[in-house]
Amino acid sequence: MMKSTLTALCLFVALVFVSHAWGLDFQEGRYEITSSIDMPGMPGAIPPTTITRCMSPQDPVPDQSAAESNCKVIDMKTEGNTVTWKVECQQEGQTMKGSGKMTYFGDRFEGLIDTVMLQPQGTMTMKTTIMGKRIGDCP
Repeated sequence: MMKSTLTALCLFVALVFVSHAWGLDFQEGRYEITSSIDMPGMPGAIPPTTITRCMSPQDPVPDQSAAESNCKVIDMKTEGNTVTWKVECQQEGQTMKGSGKMTYFGDRFEGLIDTVMLQPQGTMTMKTTIMGKRIGDCP
């Protein structure tokens, strides 16, 4: 349950920033987006997650997790082709705070998200690497 919640949260955060990328060097189309999560202290590796999404100015992120999350994006800045941000979330009784950086290169993007989860049993940190590449036109 924790793994799927974290994966959904990370993908939501990444896609929120992709949806704000239209002033950047970014081509619309169908994208394959892969995220890899590193959680120090967790037993076993979390396998990378890959999704595909059509991204356009009219419908940049058709993602259900956006409607279900309780995240607030704060302090977003764009400089050149790089977007940085901070995010705060309330999910399943836990507080999560994060910061990230995404850089766009026309038909691909890459970024990092650092997340701290404040839980009753202690603090957990997570580093997410995100890579997206355009794989074609949208149907």
